Amino acid sequence: MVIHDKFIVGVAGGEFGVRGWVAAYNIKDGKLMWKAYSTGPDDELLLASDFNAANPHYGRFGEGTKSWPGEQWKVGGGTTWGWYSYDPELNLLYYSTGNPGTWNPAPRKGGDNKWSMTIWARNPDTGAAKWAYQMTPWDNWDYDGINESVLTDQTIGGKKVKALTHFDRNGFVYTLDRTNGTLLKADAFVYLNWAKGIDLKTGRPIVNTDKLTKQGEDTKNICPCAMGGKNQVPAAYSPKTNLFYASVNNMCMNYEGVLVQYTAGAPYVGANVLMFNGHEGKDNWWGDVIAWDLNKGKRVWEIKEQQPPWSGPLATSTNVVFYGTMDGWFKAVNALDGKLLWKHKVGSGIIGNPMTFKGPDGKQYVAVYSGIGGWFGATVSLDLPPDDPTAALGGVNAAYLSGLPMASSKGGMLYVFGL
Repeated sequence: MVIHDKFIVGVAGGEFGVRGWVAAYNIKDGKLMWKAYSTGPDDELLLASDFNAANPHYGRFGEGTKSWPGEQWKVGGGTTWGWYSYDPELNLLYYSTGNPGTWNPAPRKGGDNKWSMTIWARNPDTGAAKWAYQMTPWDNWDYDGINESVLTDQTIGGKKVKALTHFDRNGFVYTLDRTNGTLLKADAFVYLNWAKGIDLKTGRPIVNTDKLTKQGEDTKNICPCAMGGKNQVPAAYSPKTNLFYASVNNMCMNYEGVLVQYTAGAPYVGANVLMFNGHEGKDNWWGDVIAWDLNKGKRVWEIKEQQPPWSGPLATSTNVVFYGTMDGWFKAVNALDGKLLWKHKVGSGIIGNPMTFKGPDGKQYVAVYSGIGGWFGATVSLDLPPDDPTAALGGVNAAYLSGLPMASSKGGMLYVFGL
């Protein structure tokens, strides 16, 4: 993302034991202007002097090291490969950090592992962090927190709020006051059982200890799975309906932590994972496209899909929502009630995000990439056999159970539709 004279960029590699960061480079000469790490000493985190002053209970200074055992923070993940948002009035950059390394929680025991799994707000000119809120302390499930933050103006509890809304992989949708990071709402948008809820006073999840994963023990039936209640495909928002639209999963997992040693450049995962259909598995549906009412904290409508829909919805001013499916359908539905308006079969599964534009002829078009891939689609894109159901970090079992290898094929093509 370009903000003022700076190009903002993050880093991937959480499964290789890297230490996450976000950096700003001068767009004129490429010079590094600032670099802020996700873990480690405060001066490397670039914490402002008033960092988290409005919510000191979220954690302030020293947490980037003392919430980790020893020097585990040096290979602690917290990568920043997701989406960035910017408020020009507040001059704040918002982004989130991913899972800690390793997936096995045992080597990380002894603290919250800050600031992995965290929503950050920074001054893009200096990199100074104004606030940070951690969603999943001491992550036991790979609920990678990099999903997008949607910035809207809302009325919550009778007060007008500059809001930030984040549909997290852990199954909760969080809404914060984006001026200071205060948590305002947190509701489950999919079925989940790893936590009983979020304590709005402390900001911490009320963890179901039966679902904490352990080294050498296979913890059964954790919902959602590591692919999340919603993966990284971004949600949409319509100011016309004041609804959020999201592609979500109906998937759970078994998860066993295993010991792994860090070696530079080698995978640093440390978990055996098996994924399968969710809590209503008898219906054999794997995901939904939903419309979400923020204030009521519930779905307005939902569309069940045989495959998990991993294409971010696009909402238009004429109350149409476009999205794609893993089995290769590009669909348009009514934004108010979810009724199907139109669909078109494309050559491969869709994980790209639809976009709309006005052409040089003055007409409006909608475009989308077709091409199976991503975590769930890796079984098809990488030609993985069903022999090892835990392959692709648990994705193979889910893909074959859902019928994806029979429903989609490899390929890549751009489709453009005139309206």
